[in-house]
Amino acid sequence: MSGLGSLFFPEPEARGNGEPDWMPTQAEVDRARAQMERAGTVRSLTRGLADVQLVPAGETPWPWLGALALWIVVWPAVIAFTLVDNRLPWLPWWLPLVLALLHMLALAGPVLLTERATSRDNLRQRFGKVRTIAQMLALEPSEFETWSGMLFELIGYRVKNTQDVADHGIDLEVANNRVRHGLVQCKRYRGTVGEPTVRDLYGAMMHEAADYGWLVTTGGVSRQAHDWAAGKPIDLWDGQVLEELARKYR
Repeated sequence: MSGLGSLFFPEPEARGNGEPDWMPTQAEVDRARAQMERAGTVRSLTRGLADVQLVPAGETPWPWLGALALWIVVWPAVIAFTLVDNRLPWLPWWLPLVLALLHMLALAGPVLLTERATSRDNLRQRFGKVRTIAQMLALEPSEFETWSGMLFELIGYRVKNTQDVADHGIDLEVANNRVRHGLVQCKRYRGTVGEPTVRDLYGAMMHEAADYGWLVTTGGVSRQAHDWAAGKPIDLWDGQVLEELARKYR
């Protein structure tokens, strides 16, 4: 698997305290926080991630569709055989009623799928209110973790906020049909993340038997960190990558 964070990135140019030169000033961050509070953006993040999905985003619910087609064909046939020709006298009289009820429940499926789509649209709207590095830095750490979880969910992952591996600094667990168990470390940070942080993430992946990992930071990622992660199942997303992803999935 490859991702944006797997591409080659030049060493961020420091502006002070290891900050990349594209880092917004604290005044810009303070203004972003005030604007988001007035707009209700911060409050919307406290609602967390989307509800449980019927199927992962972007995947066709083939089992459900197949079951629906089967019921549409089977239950009218059973009723016809039982009530008209009496060819299946061994069937209980109440079975057609049960099948009819199941059929009506199956027909409610499109309503559930529509609700899922509505929930996804709502998630996209809440996620899209945070688009710049200044806005990301203006979030509290827990709010940034929630926003990062929204991003992974919109990409197509099932996301779980977890404290089970908190001693390793892991904030999210993700999975889809390609990644069985992924770990995400979120760092709302102004400086440049170095190689030791990436080593720690990789150690947590080995400890938790994860097959992929992401380091998500509002700051920069050093050349040494990228070099060390090369060839490993790790993506490194700095603030500029997050801005690009925010524009893509808003």
